[in-house]
Amino acid sequence: MTRLHVVRTQVLTTAEQIEAVFSQPTLYRIATEVPYRQPVGRPPLHPAWALLGYGVLARVFRSGARTEAELASPGVWQRILETVNKVRQHHPELDIPTGNATRPPDWAAWKNARNRYFTDPEILPRLQEVFTEAAIEQAHTFGLLQPRGDGSLCHPSPSRVVYGDGTVIRPLYRPPAARRTKDPETGEVTITYLDTDGTPIDAPRRRFDPDAADYHGHTGSVHGQNYVGLYARGDQPHQRVVLAVDRVPRPGLEADTAVACFQRIYPLLGNGVQAFVYDGAVRGTHIDTLMTECGVLVINKVHGTHGRTRTAREDEQQRWHMLGTWEHDTETGACTHQLAAIDGAVHEFALDETGAPTPRHRLVRRQVKRPRRRSGRYHFNIAYEVPCPTEPFLAWVTPHAEPGDTEHARADAVRVIAQGDEDFARLYGLRNDSEAFNSQLKRTLLVDRAMSLGGQRQLLDVLCFAILNNTTNAYRAAKRNAATQGLRSAASRLPDAA
Repeated sequence: MTRLHVVRTQVLTTAEQIEAVFSQPTLYRIATEVPYRQPVGRPPLHPAWALLGYGVLARVFRSGARTEAELASPGVWQRILETVNKVRQHHPELDIPTGNATRPPDWAAWKNARNRYFTDPEILPRLQEVFTEAAIEQAHTFGLLQPRGDGSLCHPSPSRVVYGDGTVIRPLYRPPAARRTKDPETGEVTITYLDTDGTPIDAPRRRFDPDAADYHGHTGSVHGQNYVGLYARGDQPHQRVVLAVDRVPRPGLEADTAVACFQRIYPLLGNGVQAFVYDGAVRGTHIDTLMTECGVLVINKVHGTHGRTRTAREDEQQRWHMLGTWEHDTETGACTHQLAAIDGAVHEFALDETGAPTPRHRLVRRQVKRPRRRSGRYHFNIAYEVPCPTEPFLAWVTPHAEPGDTEHARADAVRVIAQGDEDFARLYGLRNDSEAFNSQLKRTLLVDRAMSLGGQRQLLDVLCFAILNNTTNAYRAAKRNAATQGLRSAASRLPDAA
């Protein structure tokens, strides 16, 4: 009987997770952006890195109160200080302040720092920026997003793909009774709170999340707040790197938030990224923006509401978008071919006996060109091989919106890498990993509910979990590298075989 040996992933103990958080430079780089020391008055009791680390550990222990109890355990804070001293010795450029760190921060200290400093509208965006800078450097150490890495625009490499997804976190408290009216022009929603008898009141009489709203997805309506994350991932376990996180300001803006988030980090990525993977929330206008302004391919499925639906079989529906007629010269004269995008892929079609269009061939992608115009915007052209019986030729198709097309219909219908393509199956699956991140994030919350009230505080919680993800994966990588170097050193000391 053959025995199967199952290789388990490397699970970190609680002590190792704590060491990982405080042994990586990321925590201290982000904390330096907090102007926690005031010019006058008593110096702060705890340095900013200790308070930010408290927020990260709250995602380990799933509770701020539990974090206070764990840090108060004998020896825990002392081991953390020893780890910090090692980082200070190895990274003198970080200039890690000590403060009065003889005792650990408690829940009151964290709550004060969170409300007064970390969620400040000027400080929190800067924390996100520094986090992204550190995350991209970490991705490079994993061999990801390298400008001279593998792949091409015709066949992108998974190591040069950024993928993302959004997730809705439900509030801890039930929403109060309210009447919502939406402005048809601006989309802004006005909320009028109601008493138990339906009378309008100025504010609810119990605790609630004022920033929560109703988000509609494929599973139905969910009341909460929506957060977007962008990631890169290597082909080995524990090589996910969270590149950026952000909050969706209101329902209907998830795709806009994801695109804006990618545009912010793109200058740091440059030619290191070839494709962007997201779900169907990214539509034509977003796809056109990403292609023209960032020069990246967008890999996702065509939205189910796009274009005309034609029934090829009773159990199959296809989304068609006519591309036009292509003509080429042959020895017998001009030859024309009709092309259309069907479910995102470029096909040649013909008319049947009833005059209805019928697909003939799915065209093979042969080349992708991406010249940059004087305006700085990119323009894609894709060469597809048309199997003409007389003489095969290349038909060049652009996936951009046509002049005067304000709805970006072509960009919404044409995919350079469409569903059914081998590259699509290889790359689109990366998006499943973002679902795993969302699931792991919610496991750090009590009863799958938000631990804080308000959009900015919850965004800080998501950012803290992203720091936890990156620091623990960097910690694992450092352990693997140390073990590998130890084996090589031991092997070098062995006597040569006779």
